Amino acid sequence: MSVILTLLIFTVIVVIHEAGHLVAAKKFNVLVTEFSVGMGPKLCGFKKGDTAYNIRALPIGGFCRMEETTDREDVIAFNDTTPLQKIIISFAGPFMNFVLAFVLMASIGLCTPLTNTHIVSVSEGSPAQSAGLEAGDVITGINSHSVHTREEFEFYKNGGEAADTITVRRNGRSLDYVVKPELSQGRYIYGMGLSLKAPYLNIMGYDIPDGVEKGSLWEYICAAFWSVTALVKITVVSFVRLVSSKIAVTELSGPIGVTSAVGEVYTDSVSYGLTAVILSMFQLTVLLSANLGVINLFPIPALDGGRIVIGFLELITGRKIPPNVEGFIHFIGFALIMALGIYIAYNDVLKLI
Repeated sequence: MSVILTLLIFTVIVVIHEAGHLVAAKKFNVLVTEFSVGMGPKLCGFKKGDTAYNIRALPIGGFCRMEETTDREDVIAFNDTTPLQKIIISFAGPFMNFVLAFVLMASIGLCTPLTNTHIVSVSEGSPAQSAGLEAGDVITGINSHSVHTREEFEFYKNGGEAADTITVRRNGRSLDYVVKPELSQGRYIYGMGLSLKAPYLNIMGYDIPDGVEKGSLWEYICAAFWSVTALVKITVVSFVRLVSSKIAVTELSGPIGVTSAVGEVYTDSVSYGLTAVILSMFQLTVLLSANLGVINLFPIPALDGGRIVIGFLELITGRKIPPNVEGFIHFIGFALIMALGIYIAYNDVLKLI
């Protein structure tokens, strides 16, 4: 089951990504000869205009084939687009990944309790009270990182018993407080409670404590936006930490590691029913879609980010990079990405042994 679910998730996020490229390319009259769901032998399909829309046998993503050159006068090739058009077409794929992540996160958020960074209580004699935090404060940052979600707040903590600098908004003023957590029942706590609101649609049948009410629909939508934004920021920060050797390459996971994670999440959620499984898979899809969007925007040849950089270079210099030179650059990037993929897969296998 984990393999089937993983293939389904990857296919959805890749097809949505490629659909972004398709729509943008069609908008600029770029010749698109095929848009396929899946890989391998063709199972079925139809043709509309110049584009064949196919379903292929292997459910491992999909592709949008834009012609690099053409002799026709009624359409243009991708290499014949203006720099700005190239940038927009390249960005459209990652953008659709962010849209997918937001839609699914909003769906999850409406069906689960809503938390934010509003402090609603501070325990007597706690580190939070000793530092000066008060009920009614809104946490806006921690350790010089701005935060809008509880997940961001947890991610940027120093960890353990190390003190954290927490920034709050109080009566229109921004204030900083240094809080040193204390160990309580095996975990480090500040001794403060953050806001909790009931699910907008309680389809999971959560036991809602007395006094906990629903928020407005807009609050849940905003929370979904900030959650996806947080995922994007955390992905970028993690990549910076990887480059700066603060995170080992062995910590990365590829399709094999993702399949294992999907299996664990499915096993944990299936006992709670079909709805729990769907929401759990949505959560994984949000994570993977946001990550795919961010990674594709990295300025690396063969990725959309690499094409966007080339588009900006052409826009600034007013000169097109020769197609053969650009093709060679992307080939080198593709080879390096494949090598990294093999290394990550090797490490994923070692983790499973």
